[in-house]
Amino acid sequence: MTGRTSDLSLTAHLQSIKPPWTVLLVLKAGQRAESMVKIPEGFLFKVIRGKKCRTTTGLFAELAEVLELPDYFGHNWDALEECLADLEWLPAKGYVLVFTDSELILPDDEEEFATCLEVLNDAGETWAGGKAGARARSFHSVLAVSERNKSKRQHWGLPQVAAFPVRPSRHKG
Repeated sequence: MTGRTSDLSLTAHLQSIKPPWTVLLVLKAGQRAESMVKIPEGFLFKVIRGKKCRTTTGLFAELAEVLELPDYFGHNWDALEECLADLEWLPAKGYVLVFTDSELILPDDEEEFATCLEVLNDAGETWAGGKAGARARSFHSVLAVSERNKSKRQHWGLPQVAAFPVRPSRHKG
């Protein structure tokens, strides 16, 4: 995958069932990932804190907490892949996971980081294909990193998307 910025708007992309299912969002100084992502109605939006994901143990613990993974989650890659392909305890029209401070995710183990990306992509592909006759759903992971910290990882292995701050909608009252 390339490191070039996509012309695709992040908001439109998150509603799509098409790849890439995992993308890199580079933030300018002062921007917060949460303010750059507009979540479609009925979608589940979860924020995973990269600073808690420096090791696989930390990553699995953070995902278990944030995604409310079942007690039987085995805290390994195979178990994570199974749980992400299910999520029956979190019913939604689609799923968006935003990882903040992504340069801190498994910073000392590129192989484990690549496995993490593979598991996230596999989840996107599984949901896009529909499960057991169910309709296809969107499942996307957004790894957010500041411009300043992007260089802390040599190879992200992700396409970069462009996003613009989301403005609150104005409702006529």
